Amino acid sequence: MIRRPPRSTLSSSSAASDVYKRQDQAYSDNAANHPGFWISGSNGGTGFLAWNIQSNDDGLNFFAGNFLGNSTWGSGDINTSETSFALYANPGGAYVNADRAFSEALPSGSSLTFLLGINLDNGNKGFYLYAGTQCEVFNFNVRSGGNVSSANAMLTPGDGRYDWGGNDAVIEVLISVLTATSFSYTISRTSSAGFQGTLFSGTVSDSTQLLSGLRFYNSGTADGSPQNYLWINSLSGDNNALPVELTSFTGELVWDAVKLNWQTATEVNNYGF
Repeated sequence: MIRRPPRSTLSSSSAASDVYKRQDQAYSDNAANHPGFWISGSNGGTGFLAWNIQSNDDGLNFFAGNFLGNSTWGSGDINTSETSFALYANPGGAYVNADRAFSEALPSGSSLTFLLGINLDNGNKGFYLYAGTQCEVFNFNVRSGGNVSSANAMLTPGDGRYDWGGNDAVIEVLISVLTATSFSYTISRTSSAGFQGTLFSGTVSDSTQLLSGLRFYNSGTADGSPQNYLWINSLSGDNNALPVELTSFTGELVWDAVKLNWQTATEVNNYGF
């Protein structure tokens, strides 16, 4: 039995330039950005803070941890340069969490995608989305056929179906931030047979804070085979949000000039617009 894997203002040109640089913030990371090892404190890619990885591995009763490996050992191909992130945890009671915070919270108009390679659905494995300081607003867990939930916001499911089988499953996750208090989710399945449809979709609303980070987790799987690992890769996203949200914008002719008047509802990185 394998228990462990192998080892401002618009009148100022400088202020305006800074505003537009901020709205182009990108989020990107993959396993190829971590040559040789992936540990807590690793900080490859852009738009994220360093990985924070914790487990209760004791080398005797609980076997849990993280490493870089080829996802085709146990699931579908999500590799970059034949490498993906992997989490393992066995038997019952073992756990590992890999947290990644965004360098800036995701505002309205931004999006995030990533890939998961998952085979067997025993134990608990999946991901959380957090808002603010570790406030869980979304959870995808593949246990016993899969489910989605929200502990601190309102989840409204949309169309979808669940078709898990197959040892080469690739799960694509798309998160789109709709407003300061809501986002949509689409979780789809692809395999060597091609695209097989949307598993889960819907919206989450009434979140009190912007999305601030995510957690990938694995716990309590039956054994240490690669089919029980959670494989992760290709985190990517863009912040296409405008730096201000307007409630009104008017113009009037005053002699030989135009007077503009506006009111903002929110201002992101542009206080005093």
